[in-house]
Amino acid sequence: MALNQQKVQELDAVVVGAGFSGLYMLHKLREAGYSVRVYEAGEDVGGTWYWNRYPGARCDVESIYYNYTFSEEILNEWTWSSRYAEQPEILSYINFVADKLELRRDIQFKTRITAARYNDQNRNWEIRMEDGTRVTAEYFITALGCLSSSNIPKFKGLDSFKGEMYHTGRWPHEKVDFSGKRVGVIGTGSSGIQAIPAIAQEAGQLTVFQRTPQYSCPAQNHPLDSETIGQTRKNYGELKQLMRYSMHGVPSGPRMRSALEDSQEERERLYEKAWQEGGLFSLTYNYNDIGILPEANETAASFIRTKIKQIVKDPEVAQKLMPTYYYATKRPIIDTDYFETYNRENVSLVDIKAAPILEITQNGIKTAEAEYELDVLVFATGFDAMTGPLFNIDIRGKNDISLKEKWADGAELKTYLGIATSGFPNMFMLTGPQSPSVLSNMMVSIEQHVDWVADCINYLREHHLEAFEATGEAEEFWSQQCRAIADMSLLTKTDSWYMGANIEGKPRGFLAFAGGVGLYRIICDDVAARGYEGFTSVLSTLGTDESFVKEGFFRSNIDPQAWFILKQLESAGAPPLELLTPDQARLAADFRLLAGAPEEVAKVENRTIPVPGGEIPVRIYTPAGEGPFPALVYYHGGGWVIGNLDTVEVPCRMLANRAGCVVVSVDYRLAPEHKFPTAAEDSYAAVKWVAQYAASIQVDPERIAVGGDSAGGNLAAVVSLMARDQGGPSLAYQMLIYPVTNHSYDTKSYQENADGYFLTKNTMVWFWNHYLRDEHDGKNPYASPLLAEDLSGLPPALVITAGFDPLRDEGEAYAQRLKAAGVSVEETRYDGMIHGFFWMPGVLVQGNAAINQAANALKHAFNTVKTI
Repeated sequence: MALNQQKVQELDAVVVGAGFSGLYMLHKLREAGYSVRVYEAGEDVGGTWYWNRYPGARCDVESIYYNYTFSEEILNEWTWSSRYAEQPEILSYINFVADKLELRRDIQFKTRITAARYNDQNRNWEIRMEDGTRVTAEYFITALGCLSSSNIPKFKGLDSFKGEMYHTGRWPHEKVDFSGKRVGVIGTGSSGIQAIPAIAQEAGQLTVFQRTPQYSCPAQNHPLDSETIGQTRKNYGELKQLMRYSMHGVPSGPRMRSALEDSQEERERLYEKAWQEGGLFSLTYNYNDIGILPEANETAASFIRTKIKQIVKDPEVAQKLMPTYYYATKRPIIDTDYFETYNRENVSLVDIKAAPILEITQNGIKTAEAEYELDVLVFATGFDAMTGPLFNIDIRGKNDISLKEKWADGAELKTYLGIATSGFPNMFMLTGPQSPSVLSNMMVSIEQHVDWVADCINYLREHHLEAFEATGEAEEFWSQQCRAIADMSLLTKTDSWYMGANIEGKPRGFLAFAGGVGLYRIICDDVAARGYEGFTSVLSTLGTDESFVKEGFFRSNIDPQAWFILKQLESAGAPPLELLTPDQARLAADFRLLAGAPEEVAKVENRTIPVPGGEIPVRIYTPAGEGPFPALVYYHGGGWVIGNLDTVEVPCRMLANRAGCVVVSVDYRLAPEHKFPTAAEDSYAAVKWVAQYAASIQVDPERIAVGGDSAGGNLAAVVSLMARDQGGPSLAYQMLIYPVTNHSYDTKSYQENADGYFLTKNTMVWFWNHYLRDEHDGKNPYASPLLAEDLSGLPPALVITAGFDPLRDEGEAYAQRLKAAGVSVEETRYDGMIHGFFWMPGVLVQGNAAINQAANALKHAFNTVKTI
């Protein structure tokens, strides 16, 4: 792009798009003294709300939360009329803000940017408009909107239709008259579901062409009263904070309870209450695992299908309207009388998945089964989301590489924080791909992005830095992170526009960050606080301080899923365990959601067994098949202070099924009520009980193994010593998962991982102090098995450790001592993992891998023992 320097305007920043994000970006940069210009293809401000004017268009986030929060004056001067504002009112609000802040003087309307190229020599962007106008800017900021590139499927004969044709995303400004006309609507996504009831009231005949039925809940829209508005304004400071650090950008969140914990009657009561209240997240927020566990999801999905059946009078039509994919894995939808519309005599439904559209004819639509004559054709077929708007501009970074080429048409999508991408210095994407954006209240995401970008630009100017660019390493990490988080949920298990599935030929891949706006804000703030690590920059001619120049990436080789869990726990804001009493810690340490859904096993039995001085509970998992089975006696972790049978429910079930063994999970007595050596004695008594009463629980007494994680791994190692020292029983194997083996904190792993990786050094000190009676106990081999003089004669062992765990080195030291004593040892370090990953298979792929490894090791060990 050769530029005529005499005609080129030079700016600090160019912003593309005059929607909510572009307007706020303009305001922030202009207030900070930058020369900035916004270019907008439309004739006025509004962005998405300028173009999407179709009948029934309204916001699906409550109006009182769908507005700017940066100005209390603007907040108090604008009053919304209803719970969910219609498009004209939202557009009026945008115009009100543009007028109040006098933004139009720096916006050029009816101007489409067609190309932008980074000049590596000048360290700026050269930008070309459709009319040939050119400008340069140091910063190129896209505020294009995630849903601004309309999608019309390439139907055969599309240009032959003689009637009127519209797309919901490019609706004309003048009213479209449907009176008495035969109207066809293709698509039943959010825009279709909003438009269909409105069009049906006017059309002579409406035919809906549906490819995929949708879950939709009633909006229950209503006018806002003055009391609600007054209370909202009064409490908006608090509401703003709740929205900023929430999951979806609204001041509420999921109830911390599994759908599987309630009875069907209780679930139905709560779902019905949510249905009557209405709202985008009301039903979903009843439980915290609807988006994670298929079984939990089905409880909500089944409820909505039942509602459809009750509302739609024609059973055949109702059946066509019933979705079968996972609920809330497509964009959640709320409606006003959508399902009721199918009870109208002038509305019919065509299933184009069963009978696909073959072509658009001069007079209508021809499917595989019939022809439909139409006067008006409405495409409610959505958008080429997230990447589509960016690809519509020929954006070229360093070495003249286009963004479309770099991302391989979306197949190799990589960003850092969803804000920047390597090879494109000084380019910022507002609410871009791999940010929370479309999964959230967009206003919260927009303000967060704009504030972050504005602060970043201020930082660069203050420290005389130029050519600000994400590193390849940083964007690789972030992209892995986005995929990993999405894969923890059901979001990637459904074809949706989140996955790019609505665009023919578009590569599949989850396009957003699914970790929530609160967690995302914490991560972005963390990056900024570290001097924008993960980015590189160079000093300008005015700069002198090299310390502000960043190179490389601060993240280590921690697994992206594990890192997300850490950030999620950080965002929860729970106090460290060592600041709690043991009782408080036991209540706080409920991490069952991380384990995932429990597998079915043939039999689960709860018992109590005798131990010295009392009884303890055990839970016995029996696999399918005929016994006698080998057995694993399993001890849960928790520093001998917390934890219970429920903590390890999921891994115990998985081990029973995969190893084909009975698993006896032991609920030993906890400290400080029962200090050392009670836990060890209870654990040893449990394995003796299994050997003695093996026949009663279908166990082969010659094939008994012990195992456990963390403190449970300590107990498994100790029980192996006790069985050797005290006359049995004979053990076939010991499975030690990141075991505690020494009362000491002087290892390299304690130094490297003392804080920030779930289990901390301070927490271990707290655990040991509660467990031991005195320092002398810590030298006892039955507390610190690494200190045992002789480790010979012990059963073969599996020792699994985690790279980011304070206990890593002592577990590996114990494995080495076992080997030196002639014990057969299988030793594996999961480099990217954190402590506790073994009981997190629901969210960590490596947790699953470790459980499978342990099951295979157990099977092998059991198979080497002669059966009875």
